[in-house]
Amino acid sequence: MTRSLILIGLILQLLTDINAQVPIAGSTSQTFQATSHDFEVVVIGGTPAGIAAAIAAGRLGKTVVIVEQSPVLGGVLSSGVIRLDDLYVASNSGVMEEFRQRVRNYHRTTLADDPLVQAHLTRDPKFPWNVAEGRAWEPHTAARIYAEMVAEQPNIHTRFNEVPVDVTMDGNRVTGVITQDRDNEGNLGSIHRYSGKIMIDATYEADLAAYAQVPFRIGREARSAEEPHAGRIYTNFFRHVPGTMKATLLPESTGEADDRSQAFTYRLTGKDYGRPDHPFRINQAPPNYDPANYRWNRNTKPIIPNKKFDLLGISWGGDLTGHGTDWVLANWKERQEIEKIFRNYDLGWLYYIQTEGGSPNIGLPDDEFTDNKHLPYRLYVRQGRRIEGRYTLSESDVHKDLRGNGLRGPLHSDSIATGVYGIDAHNVQGPSSKAEPPYGKGAAEGTLHLFDVTGPYQIPYDVMLPKQKQGILFPVGISSTHIAMCTVRMEPVWSALGQAAGVAAALALEHDLALGNIPVSEIQKELLKQGHVLFFYTDLPSETPHFAAIQMLSLRGALLDPTLALSPSEGPATSLSDLNQTAYQFRPNDPVTRGEFARMAVKGLQIPLSITAAHFGDVPRAHPAFKYIETLYDYSSQSLTPFFNYDASPAAGKRALAHPNQSLSEHEAKQILSGLLRTPLRQSTGPNRLLTRSEAAGLIYRRWDRTQ
Repeated sequence: MTRSLILIGLILQLLTDINAQVPIAGSTSQTFQATSHDFEVVVIGGTPAGIAAAIAAGRLGKTVVIVEQSPVLGGVLSSGVIRLDDLYVASNSGVMEEFRQRVRNYHRTTLADDPLVQAHLTRDPKFPWNVAEGRAWEPHTAARIYAEMVAEQPNIHTRFNEVPVDVTMDGNRVTGVITQDRDNEGNLGSIHRYSGKIMIDATYEADLAAYAQVPFRIGREARSAEEPHAGRIYTNFFRHVPGTMKATLLPESTGEADDRSQAFTYRLTGKDYGRPDHPFRINQAPPNYDPANYRWNRNTKPIIPNKKFDLLGISWGGDLTGHGTDWVLANWKERQEIEKIFRNYDLGWLYYIQTEGGSPNIGLPDDEFTDNKHLPYRLYVRQGRRIEGRYTLSESDVHKDLRGNGLRGPLHSDSIATGVYGIDAHNVQGPSSKAEPPYGKGAAEGTLHLFDVTGPYQIPYDVMLPKQKQGILFPVGISSTHIAMCTVRMEPVWSALGQAAGVAAALALEHDLALGNIPVSEIQKELLKQGHVLFFYTDLPSETPHFAAIQMLSLRGALLDPTLALSPSEGPATSLSDLNQTAYQFRPNDPVTRGEFARMAVKGLQIPLSITAAHFGDVPRAHPAFKYIETLYDYSSQSLTPFFNYDASPAAGKRALAHPNQSLSEHEAKQILSGLLRTPLRQSTGPNRLLTRSEAAGLIYRRWDRTQ
């Protein structure tokens, strides 16, 4: 099942015209008139990924429809996940950063008097879940802000309370999606048909993969050289195992593959009413209630405004294992029954909090989900199907030590999104009792929290593209392994992938190209125009001068990461969760050195390396600029007008010096570029000032862009 599971069933008779009589899924007695709608881009799922895709395509002039299963936009961010799992605030970009900024402004204006907002105004902005920075919110706030963002785009239409139940195909091309009304109780109703030139499946389950017969993965792969943490695994994450160091793998971690999924849950929002006799107490335990499943610390404090909580219980709370794979593979009628299991389990969590947990003052929020018994609209599906695409992201793509440089994951020049979060998996198998053993029978299994070895990483475009089917993109159910999905699954990353999907769809339509034939560089350029980050730095907001140039040169490996040259005591954070703001800086306003510029010029202009010897006493082979300094020297020495300056007559007995750590002037930078390109660059008439790193990137990128 871990290789390719294709869901069979829930297949509707394809519609032949707008008046076709179509049976409801799972019913043989009722039929409904099918309504039909035509758009250029059809987005299934009003998740952050779906919203970002729609906005990106809409801004490029395409007609878009978002079909959402709940009554509101925002996916889980408006349904109980009330905080950004972003670690570094700078990792948010594009549409997600616009969302965060709007939340920030709302909290600092409309909710400025809220005690939590006031407290967080004095808190260090770099720490996660700061409401004054827009990194946590109430569910209805997320729904309202996302609705406003979509409403500002006149080309975007929205449909609510509809779920996908099939697709239409023309050969191997997906040409439309068939949906069915579904109310908050899970009852199915009328049929709708959406045809479009490009489909984007932004659902957490990636249901369209099953309907379009796109091969997919589910569950966990077996351990391999590329995936040392795959398969069955026991760790000490989210639990206390005496005598083990942090991040320890335990015995009986066999690495075997299976079809199991990490825990799902309803992320309940709680509210502190300040008294035990509020009307949102649960009067009796829900079915199958067992207090042994739960724990609660009565000292837990609200983390969002208006005295509200995120009732997230990992090992001993709301998380429930054993039903995730069933949910993903089920049809919508079957999902109605699975929802009841989760709902009762999570209401049991709140009942425990109010009774044995000693917090009777906490209840469901009176002003959230008011048309749904104050419960979240959506189940929190942490991962669903993962398509088999043209590139499969694995642990070695996100791990900074396996194929990375010790600071970041391996470079992907075709990056269309970045991820900055640890590999994070909740229980695949929950513990059987509170006196759980460290491993083996009865112990929690499958938990991972790899924040030390996960580095900022890039995600290539091809993960969204099925190998064979045309006309469809999967920004959520990307082609990845379970381990890779455990970091990609954070909403800021999915939002970034969605924005890339929207841009790709618009460009494919604009140039009449298949999705797989769009030059990735064109997608990247448009994403950068939309303030989207392709290579992560903590000090490079999108308004930085030469932002696009720095991003594009970084993807070519043309910018030496300055942190790697530092000693361990001064260098990168030991873990992403250390929030070391200097570890991933670009330092755009620092003067560029000769060594840095040599690398920028050679790799940025894609000049072939040419090294005949080690000529310079201050640039030995171990120096990070060695190959690039020597290449400049070789090309300069062959030129009738040498362009690389060096110190050929140092003190007696010493070798020539290139001074790689000296700052570079604008005049010398243009002299080097003129020589490499054999095209004179006009020198400025002002003073010969030192060039900044940002200016150097801009100068080189402009030259490269003109040659393309």
